[in-house]
Amino acid sequence: FFFSSRRRHTRYIGDWSSDVCSSDPTVSVLYCRMKKIWVDHDGGVDDFMAMVIATLIPDSQLVGVTVIDADCFVEPAVQCSARVLAKLGYKEGEVVVAGCSFTATNPFPKAWRGHAYNCNDLPCITSSKNIEQSKKLISAEKGEEVLAAYLRTSPDPVTIVVTGPLSTIAYIANNYPDLVPKIESIVVMGGAVDVKGNVAVDGHDGSAEWNLYWDPKSAADVFKSAVPIILFPLDATNSVPITHEFVKRFGEQHDSFLSQYAGSTWALTTAQIHIRGTYYYAWDALTAAYLVDASMCTFEDRYIKIDTSAASQGRTVPTTVDDPDAKLVKVCTAVDAEQFYQLVLKLCK
Repeated sequence: FFFSSRRRHTRYIGDWSSDVCSSDPTVSVLYCRMKKIWVDHDGGVDDFMAMVIATLIPDSQLVGVTVIDADCFVEPAVQCSARVLAKLGYKEGEVVVAGCSFTATNPFPKAWRGHAYNCNDLPCITSSKNIEQSKKLISAEKGEEVLAAYLRTSPDPVTIVVTGPLSTIAYIANNYPDLVPKIESIVVMGGAVDVKGNVAVDGHDGSAEWNLYWDPKSAADVFKSAVPIILFPLDATNSVPITHEFVKRFGEQHDSFLSQYAGSTWALTTAQIHIRGTYYYAWDALTAAYLVDASMCTFEDRYIKIDTSAASQGRTVPTTVDDPDAKLVKVCTAVDAEQFYQLVLKLCK
């Protein structure tokens, strides 16, 4: 695959004052200095919204998307990712989408994984023209190798937004340690530091969050690596439920494609509170939105390690600097929920 030096400017892609599709040397330098963003997700409703938000991060360029077969079925999740990006104006050579080859240690329940099919069938992204364009964005190569190839050739460090398991990052750290310095940081949705986890299965003590539970060894490997981590655990994301009231607010700006898409996808989740007794949360959207406006977030530097023992697999364990397995992590501990909701509505308007 090939990443062109051209960048298309549309009303959906960023908020740039000039078209960088130019041979002017100063524009090329500006392009090269833009922050490079990669999204590594696992195909849930909120993962797709995180990807959308990643296209709107100021002074940045989304260069790639990898998809893990975790909270989704990977084929429709790859297709949906590409269809959304094609609708947003991305062309071949500007971004690549690829599915990863990892399998679960602890699979998500199959009943949870179907939203990728729903999102992939939304009428706002399924015109024949858009589907054909989207196919050009998809690589048949393994996603983890696509990311490695990009890191190897990129002159700039890459910020990776990880809203699924940490398998892809562990693969890079374990197989291509020379590429780790190319990762500026990973912004991760995962873990439960000072709150209860959301894993409720036989044999587990409930202390872990699902993304890290899916592949606890990879999570532990990443937390032992040199990759800088900014963590959005349940401690923060529990503050941003997807409520009926929030979703209805997109109706006031439904003439925008992004509002149509956000409202339609998140509307798929609002019944959860009535069926399972728990809200669906903006876990991943909040994680990506941090890169748009960090002022809504409160952070603490914490020493964290990952428990891989059977009863606590995937648990993010607070520890101390004296612990040989400890990693200093920037942890989001609180968020201004209304500021987040307002930001998303503004981005989608």
